[in-house]
Amino acid sequence: MSENSIRFVGNFHSITIHPSAKLEIGRWVEMRSFSSLDVFPGAQLKLGDSVFINEHCTIRCAHSISIGSGTMIGDGARIYDQDHLYSSYHIDHWGITKANVSIGKDCWIGANAVITKGVTIGDNVIIGAGTVVTKDIPSNSTIHGTGNIIKTRYQSPYQVAILTFSDKIEHLSYLLEELPEVDFHIAAPTNISETLMAYNRFTNCHLYTRFSGPERTVSLLQQVGCYLDINEGAEVDNIVQQALSLSKPVFAFNTVAHQSDSRIKYFSSDSPEKMVDAIKETFGLKFNE
Repeated sequence: MSENSIRFVGNFHSITIHPSAKLEIGRWVEMRSFSSLDVFPGAQLKLGDSVFINEHCTIRCAHSISIGSGTMIGDGARIYDQDHLYSSYHIDHWGITKANVSIGKDCWIGANAVITKGVTIGDNVIIGAGTVVTKDIPSNSTIHGTGNIIKTRYQSPYQVAILTFSDKIEHLSYLLEELPEVDFHIAAPTNISETLMAYNRFTNCHLYTRFSGPERTVSLLQQVGCYLDINEGAEVDNIVQQALSLSKPVFAFNTVAHQSDSRIKYFSSDSPEKMVDAIKETFGLKFNE
């Protein structure tokens, strides 16, 4: 099976795609049992990398539906880009009105939520279970209930990234404690161990499990202010060079550094406070007096 295809898991998938429909399917898209996908004549459906569609979901695409990479769709959720044509006098059985549906990257659509036509949902949005979405939702928001309660999800202006196969990350606790203003994005292509999961006790630690795909990697690197090459074990996807190619500062401990490059700033593992100072200087944060 090609990476750019839908992986059907389980049984009883209902799939109807008209020959004139246009599909753009990313890598590692997965659809679970009892889900239904209809793409009408001339309609356009786009699913980004690592989109996950759980059991009993329905997607009816009569015009245009776009779902960004990393978005998860919970059990029984429904996405429609059309309504029945109706007036004060009738509801038409066959006539429909259509409008685009756009769902951003890294969203979580809860179980039995309904997304209606003409809606634009930003990136990093959480939609609570059973919510009916009838209006646009801005990025970095949480919406639940009737769809009238929208809360902003706070994001620090100071962010760093670490991609790792290993749960051994040099001086991670110290860095998290000394830099409470800085959000640490720690992503692993594999399942995350209990050791790494324990860092969730820090409010500025954000863990990503089974993190994969070049689109997601580039998006994360573009989001952060610098990259920390401080994990033991093998390097993930030549990530240091990817960060450097995006002109991101890279800081590394000499004991675990994966690459030698004049653009990287190296620190002794015996002096983690110097890396703390460098990160503060990068972000213009105040130094402790």
